[in-house]
Amino acid sequence: MTHAEPLALALLAAGRSARFGSADKLIAPLCGRPLIAWAAEAGWMLPAEWHLLVTGADTSLAAAVPGYRLLANPDARLGLSTSLRIAVMEAERLGAAALVVMLGDMPFVQSAHLHQLVAAFGADDMRPVFSQMPHGAPCPPALFPAACFDALKSQTGDRGARGLAFGARLVAAPDWTLTDIDTPDDVARAAALWEEHATD
Repeated sequence: MTHAEPLALALLAAGRSARFGSADKLIAPLCGRPLIAWAAEAGWMLPAEWHLLVTGADTSLAAAVPGYRLLANPDARLGLSTSLRIAVMEAERLGAAALVVMLGDMPFVQSAHLHQLVAAFGADDMRPVFSQMPHGAPCPPALFPAACFDALKSQTGDRGARGLAFGARLVAAPDWTLTDIDTPDDVARAAALWEEHATD
């Protein structure tokens, strides 16, 4: 299901990768392609009017994410909230009815799940929609109606939008599809997960 009003999708990719060592984890190979390319492909399959990529000062990452409009974040060192603010301000400028937010280090998010987030938005245009592992806490990807934009712009530090999760609609997803990558060992574990679930 898609919503009749215009949607923007933002892929946030300006993190410091502090636990990954000196390499940029988002271009680390996972099963033969850059890590960020996995999330980008799922996001591209959502028929949003605008697909946005928020990177740090080094914008070379955009080459791995064709079809996304680049938004550079010069203040990425100040935390995830700065990237979120840039994405929200652009969505607001474009006149989007809602913003879908994805993280570049979550490779196994399924396009069908993104469509479910949008369907939940269609049922209630005022409340944010978060993903949820079975019995887990609300997490990205998430969808934020325009009514949430001011609150999103006021977030600070590295907490992202967690402060808006209370009272949000929740859409469940299998836990493996919400895997995130923080360390080189996580890449190896993710490759094994993909081998296990690729034919599901």
